[in-house]
Amino acid sequence: MSLSAIVFDFDGLIIDTEGPGFISWQEIYQEFGKSLTLDDWRHSTGYVGGFDPAIHLEKLLGRKLDWSELMPRRSQRNWELTLQADVLPGIKELIEAGKQSGLPIGVASNSEQGWVESGLKRLGLRSYIDVIVTRDMVLNPKPAPDVYLKVVETLHVPPWQAVALEDSEPGYRAAKRARLKTVVIPNQFSERQNLSDADLIVQTALELDLDRLRELVRGGVPKAAASPR
Repeated sequence: MSLSAIVFDFDGLIIDTEGPGFISWQEIYQEFGKSLTLDDWRHSTGYVGGFDPAIHLEKLLGRKLDWSELMPRRSQRNWELTLQADVLPGIKELIEAGKQSGLPIGVASNSEQGWVESGLKRLGLRSYIDVIVTRDMVLNPKPAPDVYLKVVETLHVPPWQAVALEDSEPGYRAAKRARLKTVVIPNQFSERQNLSDADLIVQTALELDLDRLRELVRGGVPKAAASPR
């Protein structure tokens, strides 16, 4: 069985967007004398509609806040920090190696299409990507398998011959439910999540090459995982 495609998550995997998100929210918390912890933030890493830092801060304060000024300022700060971020170690090299070997490259993200498209263009990676599927293009976000199923369907490859690279629990669970092999590269937030069912966990993409991904695929066709209840 051969490796037929590589599918990358975007946020936290190709580029560190979790750090800017955490810092920009932490600064808002500090204005009110409160603290946003790493353990708090892990509940938002990779999830859609999970932990809401605005609601959490209001609960800590015991009162409602006027977000009309706070939220645009937080978003601007998040964007400023994100613009300073570069491609995470080993990711571009792995994408380039895949393309040079003729492998199709996909991106499956829980973010919206505009965010992913603009981010890939800014990083100089858009031309390498054959298919992008984001949460606004499917019915259910991760950890449902929808984004991954749509990527492999569009690429016309069997899911068990593709490898997904993820940084978070909902991300790799989505890939496994779609029957892709899963590699997790955790960050300081997602390392606190349950990553035990991943096929492979590495510290950076520098530990990966095409031979290692091919070996992962040669392990055979995985059984379809149970759908989320």
